[in-house]
Amino acid sequence: ALRASHGAAVAVTDADALAGCALLAREGIFAAPEGGATAAAARDLAAAGRLHPEETVLLFNTGSGHKYAHLWAGGA
Repeated sequence: ALRASHGAAVAVTDADALAGCALLAREGIFAAPEGGATAAAARDLAAAGRLHPEETVLLFNTGSGHKYAHLWAGGA
């Protein structure tokens, strides 16, 4: 499906996923780490020139940060 759609798959580190959560939190979204990973991946794709400012991009966050309270207790 990736090849047929000329798409791409991107991997991010756990630390980048948590940084993505912090970025989304500044916008009022309490994202789960997998949601934060989408923000980190979008940032990386934009930096690589694969996403452009005039494009509309939709990021899916399918979980709540509440489910991962143990991650935030340490100041992550």
